[in-house]
Amino acid sequence: MHVSPASPLDQPYLSALDHLRDEQLRLRLLLRRYLLRRQPHATAELKSCRAELTELSEHILHRLRVTERANRPLPLTRLQISLALSEADLSLVMTLLLTETVPEVRPLLGPLLGDGVPQGTVAHYQDLLGEDDGQREQLAQALLPGSTLRRHGIILLAPDPAWQPTTPHMLQRVKLSDRVASFLRGEERPQLHTLPHGLSLYFGQRTLAQLVLMPGIADRLRDALDECAQPRLSEAEGTVLPPLCLTGLRGSGRKALLAALHPERPLVVLAASSLLRGAAAVAQTVQAALGEAALQQALLYVSGAEVLGELEPAVFEDVRRLLIGSRVRVVLAADGPIDALWARLPELLRVEVPVPDRATQIALWNSLLPVDMSRERGFDVRVLANHYSLPAGAIQRSVSEMVREARLDGSTRPTLTMAVAREAIRKQLGNRFGDLAQLVTTSLSWEDLVLTTDSMERVLEVVAYARYREQLLRRWGFERKLPYGRSISVLLAGAPGTGKTMVAALVAKEIGLELFRVNVARVVERFAGETEKNLARIFDEAKRQQVALLFDEADTLFGRRLDVRTSQDRYANMAVSFLLQAVESHDGVLILTTNNEKLLDDAFRRRLRFRITLPLPGERERARLWQSMLPADTPVEPRLDFEAIASEFDLSGGAIKNAVVRAALRALAQGGVVTADLLRRCAKLECEEMGLLVATESDQFPDLDEASSAAGEVASAADRDDDDAPRAATKLDPAFDPAGETSRS
Repeated sequence: MHVSPASPLDQPYLSALDHLRDEQLRLRLLLRRYLLRRQPHATAELKSCRAELTELSEHILHRLRVTERANRPLPLTRLQISLALSEADLSLVMTLLLTETVPEVRPLLGPLLGDGVPQGTVAHYQDLLGEDDGQREQLAQALLPGSTLRRHGIILLAPDPAWQPTTPHMLQRVKLSDRVASFLRGEERPQLHTLPHGLSLYFGQRTLAQLVLMPGIADRLRDALDECAQPRLSEAEGTVLPPLCLTGLRGSGRKALLAALHPERPLVVLAASSLLRGAAAVAQTVQAALGEAALQQALLYVSGAEVLGELEPAVFEDVRRLLIGSRVRVVLAADGPIDALWARLPELLRVEVPVPDRATQIALWNSLLPVDMSRERGFDVRVLANHYSLPAGAIQRSVSEMVREARLDGSTRPTLTMAVAREAIRKQLGNRFGDLAQLVTTSLSWEDLVLTTDSMERVLEVVAYARYREQLLRRWGFERKLPYGRSISVLLAGAPGTGKTMVAALVAKEIGLELFRVNVARVVERFAGETEKNLARIFDEAKRQQVALLFDEADTLFGRRLDVRTSQDRYANMAVSFLLQAVESHDGVLILTTNNEKLLDDAFRRRLRFRITLPLPGERERARLWQSMLPADTPVEPRLDFEAIASEFDLSGGAIKNAVVRAALRALAQGGVVTADLLRRCAKLECEEMGLLVATESDQFPDLDEASSAAGEVASAADRDDDDAPRAATKLDPAFDPAGETSRS
């Protein structure tokens, strides 16, 4: 019986199914050869069958080459090129494909597999495809665990339940991967729901010319990829491709850049977090990822790769062998520290992908913002780039959020605003401080801040430094003179109630940053090393979110180092030393407040760029405070003499605020207005509650109902915090004055 190919020799295959028709003819000849070998007297027929098989194999090979020259390579050819498959590999793959996907082939396999047997074993396919001992050995090698077909999940082996406790290799059942089967039949892209958990495809949206990149980053990455494409010799694994690790912030544009460097091919993305499971599931997922990358002739991109360092040693070793022994190029992308991963994988080639500089970020904002959408007066991407240093992905997502919010606003003309832009950016940055720090907000403005002229000038100097820091350091060359300590670090010292927290909030608000107050009670831990971990988390998160940090009562953490007498002293000094290094290397905004600057370690004071003392207000400032604390909507008696009240009571700003709120509440309860007499009475009450001596007048407050009185006390207590605790004029003991000044009666 002569089997003829379906199409002429020089005609390319029109499709994968067209090729399968010829492969089906070859399988028929292979089955015929298998049966004839079992018949002792069929020598002539066996010889004729072998000749037909050789002729048909050459015919198929020639047509595959013609198809490839016509720039229409079939899926099988692409897979062969990706993994450098041998002839034995291809024979196995095609035989399994026909066996599992072509219904009319199944009945022909009865003499080989036996009646009712769904899958063949390693021995079955050796008998069918192996002409001699050499070919049989090649087929056996192609199905070993470390083979190319097994490593990339192209062919799967399963034990036979009839064999316990383990199935011999030769008797294990052989199956082609479902995904590979659909690919070889012409399904180029997988259906997303069929991919394993943690696996996806990424298609680049922009060409290399359309991407806004820092100068030189594309060439640097291309060179690194070329270096990783050069196989290296390993004593344990033989020839391997060293993996590349791209470090940087999440959303730094690494996938977009890689996709632009390899156009027309998707990236196969594997989330490393999906590997934190059982060993068997991990190996299957990695094999599926490598196999998909081979089918797509693409890179395997492992996102969040720093978690690989957390895998159990045995599981990590399996993953390592699969990745570095693959024929596929692997690129790891780490968003966090990779010390643990690097220690386990020393052959890793690391390339840092930095956050774009300010000029590149401005270009990114301008390229992504829609030109057909109006912008509010004062909308300036340069301000956004100054206040927030964002990776490319975060800018892109922020723009999408801004445009969506503007269009959902309901106005006939959607407008981009700075408020919406800042909110969109904050959503991207998120908040992972937990209970270590809390957001500080203020509704006050600079008009509400009453300071001496000298103190106000110093505060505004901080704002000016934040605003012009980039020009000062780079354009004017101070970057070379200040190799470290470039942060906006401020120490606000002064007695309680002088407005230190208010100044910190206004400074952060003016330079466009959110302010987070560090919860010192949660930071300081009794276990060795935990305090440093908490502090490291705070500084890392402040850098990631680009927020300002406020350390209230800074002397608690930044106090003088002690003479080491106990282990607790040593641990306390270690925390102070860690803080010293963190402050020096921090590049953001750091504000410290203290009631007594002398308690701070001298090394800290030297490293703080601005040291501002906020004195207790003088008589002139107190008069302004009394007046500014009363809102315009509050009814007051005509010609209220604030100067007289200020001369009577030497109070701090916090105490004045409490007295004004108290007087307004009592005036509201009486149905009257705020009077000078009421302000004086409440000022005296503030002094008495602080244990301060006041003039002994028998003035009594008018009767108030119990609820109003209780509400007044609660409001006064709630409004008074550590920084705004009042201090008054005449004291029981002059030494009680924290400012060390002689007070007036």
